[in-house]
Amino acid sequence: MHWRPLPVLPVALLLGALAGSAAAYLPVSISIVAVLVLGVLFLCCRAGCCSPFFSCLIFGVFLAGGISAILTDARTGRLSMPATAENGKADLIGEIVEPVRYGPGRASATVSVHTLLTTGRDIPVHGRIKLSLRGDVPPLIVGDLIRFQTIIRPPHALRNPAGFDYAEHLRRSGIQAVGAVTIHEGTGDLQILTHRGSPVMGAVDGWRRRLREAALRSLPSQEAGIYLALITGETGYLTAFIRDIFMASGTTHILSISGSHLGLISIVIFWAARRVILALPTAWLLPLSLRATATMLATFMTIVPVTLYALLGGAEVATVRSLVMLGIFVGAILAGREPHLGNALSMAVLLIVAWSPLAPFDLSFQLSFLSVLAIVLFVFSRRPLERGEDEDANVRSRRSVTDGLREGTWELFLVGIVVSLVTAPLVAWHFNQLPWMGVFSNLLIVPLVGFAIVPLGLLACVATLVSGSEGLVGALILQPCLEGLVWMVHGFAALPGAEWRVASPGMWQIMVFYVLLIFAFIFRESWRGRVSFLCALGLLSLWAISLRDLPEQGAARITFMDVGQGDAALVETPGGQTMLIDGGGASETFDLGRAVVAPLLWNRGIRHLDVVIATHPQLDHIGGLAFIAKHFEVGEFWTNGMTRPLSFVTALEETLEERHVPVTSVSDLHPQRSLGGCSVTVLNPRGTSPMGLRSTDGKALNNASVVVQLICGQTGFLFTGDMEREAEAALARSSAALNSAVIKVPHHGSRGAVHEEFLGSVRPRLAVISVGGGNSYGHPHSATLNAYERLGAAVVRTDRHGAVTVSSGPSGLTIVCETGSRLRRVKPGQGDMEGRNFSRLLGRMSCRDV
Repeated sequence: MHWRPLPVLPVALLLGALAGSAAAYLPVSISIVAVLVLGVLFLCCRAGCCSPFFSCLIFGVFLAGGISAILTDARTGRLSMPATAENGKADLIGEIVEPVRYGPGRASATVSVHTLLTTGRDIPVHGRIKLSLRGDVPPLIVGDLIRFQTIIRPPHALRNPAGFDYAEHLRRSGIQAVGAVTIHEGTGDLQILTHRGSPVMGAVDGWRRRLREAALRSLPSQEAGIYLALITGETGYLTAFIRDIFMASGTTHILSISGSHLGLISIVIFWAARRVILALPTAWLLPLSLRATATMLATFMTIVPVTLYALLGGAEVATVRSLVMLGIFVGAILAGREPHLGNALSMAVLLIVAWSPLAPFDLSFQLSFLSVLAIVLFVFSRRPLERGEDEDANVRSRRSVTDGLREGTWELFLVGIVVSLVTAPLVAWHFNQLPWMGVFSNLLIVPLVGFAIVPLGLLACVATLVSGSEGLVGALILQPCLEGLVWMVHGFAALPGAEWRVASPGMWQIMVFYVLLIFAFIFRESWRGRVSFLCALGLLSLWAISLRDLPEQGAARITFMDVGQGDAALVETPGGQTMLIDGGGASETFDLGRAVVAPLLWNRGIRHLDVVIATHPQLDHIGGLAFIAKHFEVGEFWTNGMTRPLSFVTALEETLEERHVPVTSVSDLHPQRSLGGCSVTVLNPRGTSPMGLRSTDGKALNNASVVVQLICGQTGFLFTGDMEREAEAALARSSAALNSAVIKVPHHGSRGAVHEEFLGSVRPRLAVISVGGGNSYGHPHSATLNAYERLGAAVVRTDRHGAVTVSSGPSGLTIVCETGSRLRRVKPGQGDMEGRNFSRLLGRMSCRDV
């Protein structure tokens, strides 16, 4: 048996790139893997499976992928910048190197910096910064040379169990630092110095800006956001409602320009071009036919507009993959050869990974290539059936249009099932969802968008650019089409069970799932294949059920989440009941309830919360609770009775009312509550002396925080909200038994939240500070840290240790920090670090090991 080169080479390159990216963490193990690969190829060569030349070629491609990944990874280090410039605001000059992503009143730009301006001299620097822009953002295009002032920070990620590592994502994208600039009209916060980029990309960026302005003028905000996502690839104007319904309906891929968009547009343009060519006068057609067929001419005419559409959409990974495959198809047709989908996919993988060795870590790469691979294998597996049919061409020609549509719909349905099945583990891992509804919704939504809305949108785009109109030409036709799309997507999303949330499967489970599918495909004609397929479906069913991840028998588990400068803690009792205390903050673009709290709950198999406590109405504590109240069943909702005329408070109150959640105002007069083998006692606010309950200034709000003590067995946990010295003094003078082994340090460790008598009454062994890294408040204060150190309490901080999980059982306290699960780079002389990395892969390490 001899292997086909093209399918094998991209596999070798991918494996090499993955091995190279892991070499910094497991150098000895990766070296052993390389030797094993060489040994396997040698044995295959001896067995006659492949020629010596091809074996060397495979190993060479594997090594090339590994070395290029190692070199690329080494280039994504720290920003080349003097240390003094990293401590304050830096005055920088740099070039915009990627299309600027705009949103309402904001934008995001990737800037390659090259000059640091100082009083004495200009200092050469190099590196990439992700720059967040707010305010009056001017039109910016690729190639603009800009001057700006910002505080440079290394990328920071919120570190939570199975959470998204944003810092690592930026690093793999080649970004070494982040910064922010707020632009005010008439000031020099950001200056455009000159333009020195590619004329083509500058023109495309200019088109994108004109279309954005025209769409925002002519369409309602919701429809304008969808139009821009479909035509220019800008998703910054999509509302949370639109994102939610497309996700729930399994059609969220529609909102990013990908293979389906380019493929369907190619079909439309090819069909129109061929019809036009065939309609030409015979005197024109005859000379043309001597050189090329109508199919070849139409194919050539298709590639130019599709390429421009891909560039207009920002040339993301999935778009580039589709464009490469389309180019290979066009080349095959123009050369008079039959296009082969598998070869086109293989070439696309080779080109993209060779250009960007870390691309396989990008989610769009993973979903895009897995989807196309599934389609390729599905088509291949059905060929024997097609060859075995006994109907001849005359029979097929007599089929009615209805029969053709029926068969085409059935084929689309089967393809949808295959693609959904193959991509299910990745979607579940990244989004905590099994989008089963997409199998049905895509039958209607994909043709509607691909054959109607996107072609109309592109015609409107061309007409707007050619005419120079300030408004979007054809907006009166596009608006009802887009409104109809929203109506249909919302209809699918509203069906019971459409939004099926699940726990993220483990990496080992995902690997087993794909191995089972590979066996099912290889042995598809035998019982082995059927058994493998049923096992894969069984594993998928377990993910769909998402059983509760309960604490150890007889233990309580408390997780202090890393929500930046805010609070959120999950209590899981020995009896399986749950209590959530605060839910982090929220902003226009980032909701911690959605991004951190909800995924943690889904990953634990939690769909019902017995008690949710909003300690006090401040954004960093309750901003994320509206999402939680909307997507989880809540038994009781406790507050301190205060309300404020602010949007985040109103949103939470409206959600609680819509969901018919019972709301209780609690104080120290509230009766003790039993919760799954633990007791919950409210200690603050004081019912007899409502400290500042009528005032909404910061100190009064903080001192009115709901403070609860959880007692599980002999272990106490004290959750203190943001209370400050005054409330602590009142508690110290009360008759309450405050002694607790674990305390959530009040008010993020601020200086004003330290009262010696109160701390002496609590006598904690562990102090957990929920705080954001590099915050502007100076939290935690050194005086606070010293106070707990004098007590002999161990201090852990979410900004340094990530999420902190404390388990209390018969054997005592067990403390696990999320940073213990993150792999560390192995430096020279750190021989034991690789072994510790293996331990991290198998399970998180305790805070002592961090």
